[in-house]
Parts: sequence; C-alpha cells; structure tokens
Amino acid sequence: MNKFVRHAATAGLLLAAGSGHAAGSLSFSSEETVDSSPATVWKYVGDFNGFDLWHPQVRNSTVKGAATNKVGAVRTLKLSDGSELVEKLLKYSAANTSYTYTSLKSPFPIKNYVATISVSPAPGGKTLMKWSATFDAVNIDEDIATEMVAIALNGGLWKVVANFEKPAAPEDAPAAEAAAAPPATP
Repeated sequence: MNKFVRHAATAGLLLAAGSGHAAGSLSFSSEETVDSSPATVWKYVGDFNGFDLWHPQVRNSTVKGAATNKVGAVRTLKLSDGSELVEKLLKYSAANTSYTYTSLKSPFPIKNYVATISVSPAPGGKTLMKWSATFDAVNIDEDIATEMVAIALNGGLWKVVANFEKPAAPEDAPAAEAAAAPPATP
C-alpha cells in the first residue's frame, strides 16, 4: 500500500510540475499576409533566437541550453526599455513552419503564457503569418492584459509585413505631373 501511495504522490507532483506551462485562460491571435514566399518568411522568423532581427521591441536575443531550434532551448530577450523576457521552446517544426514557446520570466503582469508562431502559403505566392497566445492576467484587468499581448504580437507581425512590402508601382509619370501642376490661367 505504501508503494501505491508513493507512486500516486509522484504522479501528482509530475502533473503539477507539467502544468507550469499549461495554457492560460485568455487568448489572443493575429495574422497578417506577408508579400513573400513562406520559405523566405520562415528564414526570417523561424529562428527561435532571431527575435532581435524582426521584432521592433527586442534589442538582443541569446540562447542557453539546447541548440537554438531544439525543444528545451531557453532564450533571453533584452527589450528596448531594458527589461528581460526569458522563454523556453516547447515545440519546433521546420517542416510545418511553426514553433511554440512559453514564458519563464516576464516583466509583464501575465503568467501561463504559451505562444505559437506559424507561416503558411497564401494566394499569389504570399505568406500567412499567424501568432497566437494563451495566458492569464496577474493583478490586472483581463482586457488590459489582452491589449498588452496584442500590442506585442501585432508589433512583431507589422514589422515582418513592412520588411517584405514591395514598393508601389510608379504611376504614369506624365499624368502624375499634370495632376500636381497648378491649372494654367488663360
């Protein structure tokens, strides 16, 4: 009987330890169409240690532990305001062009943060980039916590879109010049 109790207690501890990265009760998801192929966009955003290359609020990214894109890798992100985020890679699939990570340390009033970034084909040779997260608010209104996450995720998505924007086709030069010129007086 004591052996059974020990096994039950061990199982309970393992379940409790595993729930430390459980998804939160709140969620936010955003997606944008990027004017480039999925392979090219994935090269840009698919490196777990590459946030400093494309997210406007991340100044530096370093990885400890496992190799950069291996489950278990832990990255530290230095933000533009000097604060730090520490995040752990939970899933990574180059074949499915997606990865999932969780926050271990954050200056933001949220916990149980789990996010997934993915890219997939979109019409016209473009890419649909999606970033979704689940989380819980800590001592803050849920709407405010959700808005904070939305700002962070959308800021990154918009930067990726801007990076791949193609210049607008030049207008018909003579027509543009005529429209810009003041009317002739008789």
